Amino acid sequence: MKGKLNEFGELFIYRGHRYKPQYCPFINSVNDMVVFCGDWCPLFSEPKRIRNGLKEYWKIDICNGKSLIFEEFKDERKNEKE
Repeated sequence: MKGKLNEFGELFIYRGHRYKPQYCPFINSVNDMVVFCGDWCPLFSEPKRIRNGLKEYWKIDICNGKSLIFEEFKDERKNEKE
């Protein structure tokens, strides 16, 4: 699976030949706005790169004790040092 965090920390997963935004399943809307799944949420962990022998993958822990595993992952957020 491929995924990315955009410059705003919003999660996208590659499906059907393009990256698609992921929305919070617990908040339908706030002031008629869609709420993205992303790093704003206290239940959303920082992406961790994990190496297991020759394989490498990225893991993000999300709400309800679930984890997402990505074979390819991009973090487009700006580094605070920049």
